[in-house]
Amino acid sequence: MISQSARTVLFALCLMSQLGCILWAQTERDSTSVVDQMTQEVDTSRAYSGNADEAEKFQKDTIKETPNDFSPLDIGSNRGIFILSANKLLQLRILGSVRANFHYTDHELESKQTLNPFDIPTASSFNTPIYYAGFSQTRLGFEVTRRTKTRGDIFVRLEGDFNSSSGGFRVRHAYGEIGRFLVGMTWSLTNNVGYQPAMVSLDGAVGSIGLRTPQIRYSQKLNDRVGYALALEYSEPQINIPDAINASAIQVIPDLTARLTYNTDRLSLRFSGAFTTISGRVVDNTIEYAPGYLGSVAGILSSVKGGNLYFSVSGGHATSHFLDTFNGKNQDMIFNPDESSFVSLDYWAGYISYSHDLPQNLSASLALSYSDIKNKDFQDENRFSNSYATYLNLFWDPVEGARLGLEYAHGKRVDKGDDSGYSNRISLLMYYDF
Repeated sequence: MISQSARTVLFALCLMSQLGCILWAQTERDSTSVVDQMTQEVDTSRAYSGNADEAEKFQKDTIKETPNDFSPLDIGSNRGIFILSANKLLQLRILGSVRANFHYTDHELESKQTLNPFDIPTASSFNTPIYYAGFSQTRLGFEVTRRTKTRGDIFVRLEGDFNSSSGGFRVRHAYGEIGRFLVGMTWSLTNNVGYQPAMVSLDGAVGSIGLRTPQIRYSQKLNDRVGYALALEYSEPQINIPDAINASAIQVIPDLTARLTYNTDRLSLRFSGAFTTISGRVVDNTIEYAPGYLGSVAGILSSVKGGNLYFSVSGGHATSHFLDTFNGKNQDMIFNPDESSFVSLDYWAGYISYSHDLPQNLSASLALSYSDIKNKDFQDENRFSNSYATYLNLFWDPVEGARLGLEYAHGKRVDKGDDSGYSNRISLLMYYDF
């Protein structure tokens, strides 16, 4: 039971809050020259402290403005709180997303948030089902745009999540832009994150390239359809060096990456490539070099039977760490004990996917993918050879900014000796972008 005094206090607080709202509303009407509109009727999460018309004139993030350089599950550019300084020379955007994911897998795989066939056990009759739930994909970020008198707008973005290996905060994007130049960490020019539909699996389909690298980038649009970009990037080659070998991998020469895009109303194509140099220090402190390269093509064909058709094919030599499927698997180079030397591996991977919008804010997609590594004769029979994977996704957007996704994923791994293994995963993702 609530006492009479408590009820009196509650009533007083309610009355004060109502009076405060009335006074605030009156003050707001009397000071429209200072604050034009704190909230918009269409989207109450988008608020301005300053002049909304002036805020719209600020430079947009060129990463997001570039066609198909925006992941389907990234926070929408219309979400967040936008604050404009009094002198109208600076805009701050505060953005975030609360995300929960749930997964049930019939095998205990290394990754708990995506189905990567590379991790599927083979030649084993013992299965260990596992259930996982987490909030590590929750994101928080800031974007600042500042005007200069002679150099145009300077744009800075910092965004992170809690998906590090230790469960702590991890930087996803940290970069600045001025004119056609970008400096900082963001998607590699070889990425294909915008060339696939929304998927619950964190890394997308097998063949996805979601690598984020520190880089110096130059971008240029030749016309309304064609553009290109060049960059110096930093990525770490992944090599398993035996303990008995007195050697270490070092980085001496940056990665050289390039991208060419072509866009029409129905077709979007992206051709990208990377040239890397793997450097290693050997026993006598000399440095040896090995070249690596990657080529990739990705595309979207719109309005195919009312939906979108996505595809991507990537392949290369000693650069498998660019692909999410092979990242962290030490498949760039391997040690040949017969000749006491390191040998580069060739690989390729790709996917094709189709998505279709449904009534009631629903959308569905199907993705088929394949990956392959060319094994060497001296490798053991239990080494990864190739994989297949299928992903079926259903998404529902109940209100603007909120999304619910359900996914069924099936994968198969095949070893060099033809042993194989299967795995199935059911996943659920719920999030709200504020």
